[in-house]
Amino acid sequence: MFYIILTLYTILLVSFIFIAIFIVYHLHRYSIHAEINKIMLPIFIIISAILFFANIIFFFSIDWESLFSKILFFS
Repeated sequence: MFYIILTLYTILLVSFIFIAIFIVYHLHRYSIHAEINKIMLPIFIIISAILFFANIIFFFSIDWESLFSKILFFS
C-alpha cells in the first residue's frame, strides 16, 4: 500500500516541478518590468524550493503503516 502512495506522491511532485518551471518561464518571458523581474524570480524560486522540500520532509515523517492499520481497523 505504501508503494502505491509513494508512486502517486512522486507523480504529484513531478507535476509540481513542471508547474514551477512553467511559472518561472512565464514570469521571466512576459514580465512587464525587468527590474521587478530580477527580484520576483529569485523570491519565487526560493519560496517554492522551501515549500517543496518541506512537503517531502513532512511526507516521509508520516508513519504510513500505523495510519493504514488504523484506517483499515475502523472500516
